Amino acid sequence: MKFFLFSLGCKVNAYENDLLREAFSRASHEETKRIEEADVIVFNTCSVTATADQKSRQHLRKFRRLAPHAILVVMGCYSQGHSEEAATLGADIVLGTSHRGEVPSLVEQFVKDKKPILLLDRDARHERYEEYGTFALTDHTRAYLKIQDGCNHFCSYCIIPFLRGNSRSRAREDVLREAKRLVLEGCQEIVISGVEIGFYGMDLGDGSYHLGDLLRDILSENPSLPRLRVSSLNPSEIDDSFLSVIRDFPAFASHLHLALQSGSSAVLKRMKRPYDAALYRETLERIREIRPDIAITTDVIAGYPEESEEEWQETIRFVKDCRLSMIHVFPFSAREGTYAATLPDLDPKIKKRRVEELIQVSKELHESYRSLFWGKTLPVLWEEDHPTEGYSLGHTSNYLLVKVPFTKPLKGKIVPVLYGPDVMADEF
Repeated sequence: MKFFLFSLGCKVNAYENDLLREAFSRASHEETKRIEEADVIVFNTCSVTATADQKSRQHLRKFRRLAPHAILVVMGCYSQGHSEEAATLGADIVLGTSHRGEVPSLVEQFVKDKKPILLLDRDARHERYEEYGTFALTDHTRAYLKIQDGCNHFCSYCIIPFLRGNSRSRAREDVLREAKRLVLEGCQEIVISGVEIGFYGMDLGDGSYHLGDLLRDILSENPSLPRLRVSSLNPSEIDDSFLSVIRDFPAFASHLHLALQSGSSAVLKRMKRPYDAALYRETLERIREIRPDIAITTDVIAGYPEESEEEWQETIRFVKDCRLSMIHVFPFSAREGTYAATLPDLDPKIKKRRVEELIQVSKELHESYRSLFWGKTLPVLWEEDHPTEGYSLGHTSNYLLVKVPFTKPLKGKIVPVLYGPDVMADEF
């Protein structure tokens, strides 16, 4: 059969689809990039915001319309919370945030029985880490490596802990085995991924083996790995073992995504975040003592319920003082079932204005950060070649996007470039 894979949302979804690509390929099925000719469509959904839910529904309808005879498999956060709706919109096999490794066998079951399949664990808070029994295929450039799933924080605005379940760590041996395989295959950069990777190890053994210990083991066992990058962390999860990895291993990328959400400690407390503004700033200082020029990106929610103008301006001042390199800005999105959804929402015009204001601040911060590297030679991992359009794209270790004229294939190689305004690519 021909299969088509598509995911929305986080790196974890992309990684899970990579695993299914390998599983389908092992079963002698063929991947297609054309939805219309697919026999099987696997759609990994997202539900982090109301917009993500809407996009999940739109894609479901589109896939069903474009491939009416294909077997449509839906999994992920949206279908975990809206399984019946997913079935109504045309899904033949509906999974949530478990049983995803069973997709190939469930497709075979559907072919045989021709009966819709709904397979969800309704109590997502008591899950174990789900191994797929295979490794992800990689294009030898950048590969995601999932080490953890679920979340034990219940931030007031977030639905993900209810959908993804409790935090559960992948066995150390399985992580190290996959990391070694990726390096042997020539992967140039590994991105450590999960729903809340800062929780890694807390549920393993006596809980004394943490994320920093895992990163040290990966880098120690794979000295030829050019780059190791991590996905989002909270400042409360940056401990001494993590900082020692930044200090001891040049292969650790000079970029961290350190979640913020608000620069006001009062708002952070109402959000039920596990830190305040003072701890965020202190963590930044500890990181920059080791890597002064490291890029720090973040997320901020604009227009949280009851957020005053004074508190919002506190956030504006805070991100400027912290010299962040880029900010991903999101208007507050009420998620049914969360505490924040019970609070009176702010005027949409206020949220829109705040989003625009912070995006402009982010652009200014990013320009200021990029200018620090003008005239410097920076190693770039080239990820895309576009010979027809005439350019190649890649990222530096500190996650600056670089664009150069295409003269020869660069994808999958680390080749330095003289950084400056003529090679900077627009990231907004």
